[in-house]
Amino acid sequence: MKKRFAIRHDIPGRIRIHALHLRLSDTAQRLQEKAADLEGIAWTRINPRCASLVLVYDRQRVSREEILAFLELFFSPEQKTPEKNPAADKPECVCVEEHAVRKAFTRFAAVSVVLGGVVLRNAFLKTATLQTAFSPLGLVTFALTAPLIRSALKRTRERRLTLDGFLAAGSTAAIAAGEAMTALEILWINAGAELLSAWIAERSRKSISAILDLTSHHTFVLIDGVEVERHVSDLRVGDIVVLHTGEKISVDGVIVHGQALINEAPITGRDEQVFRQEGDRVHAGTFVRQGVIQVRAEFVGDSTYLARVMHKVECALESRAPIEGVADRLASNLVRVGLGVTALTFITTGSAWRAFTVLLVMACPCATVLAASTAISAAISAAAKSRILIKGGRYLEEAGKCDLVFFDKTGTLTTTEPVLQEVVTRPGIAETELLQLACSTETHNHHPLAQAVVAEAERRGLAPLPHEVCEYHLGMGMRAVIDGREMLVGNAKLLRMFDADPGLLSEESERMSRMGLTVLHVFQDKIPMGLMGFASKVRPEARCVVERLREMGVRRMVLITGDEENTARQLADSLGIEECHASLMPEEKAEIVRQAMAASWKTMVVGDGINDALALTQADVGVALGTAGSEVAVEAADIALAADDLSALADIYGLSQDTLGIVKQNFWIATGSNLVGVSLGALGLLSPVAAGLVHMGHSLGVLANSSRLLRFQKKKGARPCDAQKKPEIKL
Repeated sequence: MKKRFAIRHDIPGRIRIHALHLRLSDTAQRLQEKAADLEGIAWTRINPRCASLVLVYDRQRVSREEILAFLELFFSPEQKTPEKNPAADKPECVCVEEHAVRKAFTRFAAVSVVLGGVVLRNAFLKTATLQTAFSPLGLVTFALTAPLIRSALKRTRERRLTLDGFLAAGSTAAIAAGEAMTALEILWINAGAELLSAWIAERSRKSISAILDLTSHHTFVLIDGVEVERHVSDLRVGDIVVLHTGEKISVDGVIVHGQALINEAPITGRDEQVFRQEGDRVHAGTFVRQGVIQVRAEFVGDSTYLARVMHKVECALESRAPIEGVADRLASNLVRVGLGVTALTFITTGSAWRAFTVLLVMACPCATVLAASTAISAAISAAAKSRILIKGGRYLEEAGKCDLVFFDKTGTLTTTEPVLQEVVTRPGIAETELLQLACSTETHNHHPLAQAVVAEAERRGLAPLPHEVCEYHLGMGMRAVIDGREMLVGNAKLLRMFDADPGLLSEESERMSRMGLTVLHVFQDKIPMGLMGFASKVRPEARCVVERLREMGVRRMVLITGDEENTARQLADSLGIEECHASLMPEEKAEIVRQAMAASWKTMVVGDGINDALALTQADVGVALGTAGSEVAVEAADIALAADDLSALADIYGLSQDTLGIVKQNFWIATGSNLVGVSLGALGLLSPVAAGLVHMGHSLGVLANSSRLLRFQKKKGARPCDAQKKPEIKL
């Protein structure tokens, strides 16, 4: 039997198929209805132009096999065969959404050109433009109204009453009454709103598509003892991939030869370099910091752990239910009230002229379009000037309502830069002497801890001493000979390698480890000289941000991190964060967020790494730090702090709350002028021409009020997060 569909993507609970040789537009409604009737289907999404169907299902109620059986039955030859789609044979298709911005821009530009041309003609030529139904302007305006009319007719056949129908009726009535300019104004505002909405949606889709570009495009494979360059997409299970210092790992697999320091922060969020050797497992998306390893590929492409996490991110982004904003509710009410008031005016007065005037007043979409969109646009613009990227109005609206904030640790509350936190020396050894010897030993080591030692020595004005021998031991530390004496600087593994006993300093080492510090031992001729404890540097503004958020209505704050318990707990206590979850994998972070949302908390997640991406998309609002954070987190988040300044988080709260206040004021301005205009029109005190002026009054009043957000300042009473006014916190 001829195959009717192909599986393009398949993970537990979600399947995406491509309908081969079919045009889904002919059967989309029937397919969606049938899928909705199947028990266990959570939701469906169909893209007719791409002939693509996404099904998300509950695995406890329906199995993958039952889903496939349903699809086989639906697309069987006994069903009505849809028309062949020639484009379906192409490997890549251009989806409807990709044309949305172009289509909206074309319509907005066309209306703008006509409206602007008439205004300029009247202004410069001082001549009136004929606006009757059969005049050139009337015919052009009617043509521009045609998309609204088609949409209204389609919704009418579906027994749905929408704003498009009301706007189409108002524009058509205005044209018929010889008020084509009034109709153009309605069309211009509507087209502008559509363009704004399409642009935001297009940007979100591009962000999602960029998420999956995570690993290097090329790598090296060992073939008959020779390293051969190969594209990552050509890798197969069982290939031996050779990875060198600085390269990104592109497969999940097991090290079969070599050893290396691996930066696993993109997966775990931990900023330490992890030593991996033969027999250890590595993941795609992590980096080889130092060393050379050969990895036998066990999972490649979409099967890698990182890719599976990213597919979950994509699924979470797609399945996020849109919230019904105040503007949507007012739009729905406006359709009903507008028609009712127009009909009532005609019935009570018997005057078609008065009824038409009322219709023109109520047909102005300012209350539903400008009241919210102009305030949100102004707020997003104000945020952008402060390098805060807000990816849509609904995220701005939700941000100020969040009462639970989840913080990641590394790269969010702390930087990824290690700093020297504590120095312990053997009696008789000065701290500066210990630091100078350690710096001299670590001079040629590029490990972040070694660089932190060198930086601290430079800060204190200590110059490195010349050394005779310098040996680097991967994952352990350094050995050098200075003035004929052997120096060892490294971790406990280095001590065991050279049979060096920490002696009395072992208790201090254990104490520092319990504090969450990374410990470096300094030995001279196998005699312990001292210890150095390192920690991530806490952002100087972090404590102030926590305090400000609590003042602005956040009732609960939680630290969720891949770091170990002691480090996480100490940071949480130092910043006043009452709850802490440590040693978490990405899906565990997301599960904690899901549990909080199930308990009716409005959640915000603040993070910066790939390991935060799933939690970012799961929350009501995801906020990523952009400069130091991973590209994946920035793309997956709803809001990105491109300035890498955590204090901007509190500013987002203030901006969100002020924006909602402005929107409510705009609704009163628009609704109030509508009520006045309707009353005057019904009493015969307002002509259709004057009704057009009501439109302009709406627009100017709403625009003027919304423009106040362009001068947004920090919320009144909030203290600035000034790093100079607070002592630096280290952990």
